[in-house]
Amino acid sequence: MASTEHLLVSKVIQTGDMSEILNAGIRPDHFNGEWSDIWLWVINYWNEYQTVPTARAFKQEYGDTKLINTENEPFPALIDELYKEYKQQHIQEAMTEAVTVLKKNDVDEAYKLLSAGLQKASVAVARLRDVDLITSWEARLANYEEMRNTPNALRGMPTGFYGLDRITAGLRPQQLVTFVGEAKKGKSMITLIMANAAHNHGISPLYVSFEMSIDEQAARYDSLISGVAHKNIMHGNLSSAEMQRVEKALKSRRNMHEFYMTEDTSSLTTVSALAGKVQQHRPGLLIVDGVYLMDDENGEPKGSPQALTNITRSLKRMAQRFQIPIICTTQVLAWKLGNKKSRQVTSDSIGYSSSFVQDSDLVLGVESDPDIDNQSIIRVILARSAPKGEVRIKWDWEHMDFTEIDEDTEANDDSGSDNWYY
Repeated sequence: MASTEHLLVSKVIQTGDMSEILNAGIRPDHFNGEWSDIWLWVINYWNEYQTVPTARAFKQEYGDTKLINTENEPFPALIDELYKEYKQQHIQEAMTEAVTVLKKNDVDEAYKLLSAGLQKASVAVARLRDVDLITSWEARLANYEEMRNTPNALRGMPTGFYGLDRITAGLRPQQLVTFVGEAKKGKSMITLIMANAAHNHGISPLYVSFEMSIDEQAARYDSLISGVAHKNIMHGNLSSAEMQRVEKALKSRRNMHEFYMTEDTSSLTTVSALAGKVQQHRPGLLIVDGVYLMDDENGEPKGSPQALTNITRSLKRMAQRFQIPIICTTQVLAWKLGNKKSRQVTSDSIGYSSSFVQDSDLVLGVESDPDIDNQSIIRVILARSAPKGEVRIKWDWEHMDFTEIDEDTEANDDSGSDNWYY
């Protein structure tokens, strides 16, 4: 019985058509054994002569290999079969290797081998989209007219901050957003606000935290939606009125769509594990708090530049694969901050790896205002399709007020507290 590789090569040569294979992202390593070399020869022939090899050229190069009649074999079915076999092969190889080391009681190494195998197996069939700019002008014009009639309208999901939405036009599918700042400067709380804004907009978020427990984040969420002081919930100092406010806020959301949180960091430390969670829950937004604590499935040392490069590359591909925005948080290096008084976050101060800047569609920074207590600044540091800008927000844990502050009506807080971020 002919293999899928044999059928695909025969189909390409007999039809003279490479387009479906190329659009599917088929590479030589998707083929087994000698067929990998044969497909590489086909690609090289195509690149050199801009045409598919003829049956005569193939016979001259591989005389012992006969082409098969594939008239009744559709390209899409053969491509799907090839990807299925590719995934099956890598899963089997990973399981075989893992069982071998498990017999030596090396559980950590077995887990690493399984994770790496699953990552290789999770191949997305990337169908390219070709658009003729000449014949598609009417659709673009209609889109421009709609945008003209709704200037500054939200084009994606909201961030929870109106000024930030005006700058970015919202979070959109396939975007990788990196949110950076010094430790304990509000990244976790601000991303929780973003998740809640998306949830109120009809999106189901998935929030993965490598820095805080679900209990801590759930308490923050309950404080946010009820307006009850966070410390009162955490310390059990709720009055009867406050308890009723929390209960009312929670009950009002019981019929809403899902809002998932997870702290299962023992098994969610790799991108492929995150992809499994996304496949399970199908969220419209993924937030990864503390991405620098994740593990690289290629075995690079934890936190190393190469490990983080592999992780950010994979996260960007995952955003494209699942058609969702992904927000990840990481830290800056204090010694690389430009101005020691303002401690302004820049792209150069992002810690560990330059890949955060290279792979992200949007880079946001958060810092405390050096002149005004209990205020913070969210800054657009870099963006592929938005201007730079910034917004200022209150930081009031007592009333759970994290709204934006208009520059003309800045709040005057006499508390003198520098503990705005806790």
